[in-house]
Amino acid sequence: MQILMFDASVDSLAVGVAKDEAIFCANSSGTEKHAEILLPMIGDCLAAAGLRIEDIGLIACTSGPGSFMGLRIGMSTAKGLALARSTPWVCLPTLDTFAAEFADSGKLVVPLIDARKKRVYAALYREGVPISDYLDIEPAKLYEMLVAGDEDVLLAGPGTALLSEFTAGDARFGDARFGVGTSDPRLRFARFAELAATQFTAYGSAAEDAVPLYIREPEIG
Repeated sequence: MQILMFDASVDSLAVGVAKDEAIFCANSSGTEKHAEILLPMIGDCLAAAGLRIEDIGLIACTSGPGSFMGLRIGMSTAKGLALARSTPWVCLPTLDTFAAEFADSGKLVVPLIDARKKRVYAALYREGVPISDYLDIEPAKLYEMLVAGDEDVLLAGPGTALLSEFTAGDARFGDARFGVGTSDPRLRFARFAELAATQFTAYGSAAEDAVPLYIREPEIG
């Protein structure tokens, strides 16, 4: 199955296409407006894969948490493309897609997204499986939670700097226990595709009235 994927929930828009065993992907610089560049980026990735939108068997997007506007753009685009061509679609929690890339690390994986207002969205994962709720939390409180445990920790996702600044110079959380994952976009989308296919097999296409996973109450405007 050929799968089209995109994540519009964070500053850097990411698009990927899984064609058989190959992954074709692209990331924006984070300064462009997602609404203006999402469809062109999808077109570019499809062209690189030698596919048309009609060749896609499944569309997958992130459902959140993340940017309120970005989530609306991503999910409305997924729904629109799916409805226009009767293509099934699924939406995946954003933090799950960041964690899945590092499921084989052997560490407690903690993906982070900047939630603004001096907070982060985060969750804890072992081997790609969430072992906590999706959190909207102050970085200092999350840091103390991790320090209290005894597992090696790998931070992931675009918000790692918001927590790693707390670990600098703290002997309780030295290099032996703490690391920051370096993302490989192709691996991220390969795992993204696996999550999407698994969800579709288990639950079928997402409902037309599916809504973003905001965690925090959405802001108006």
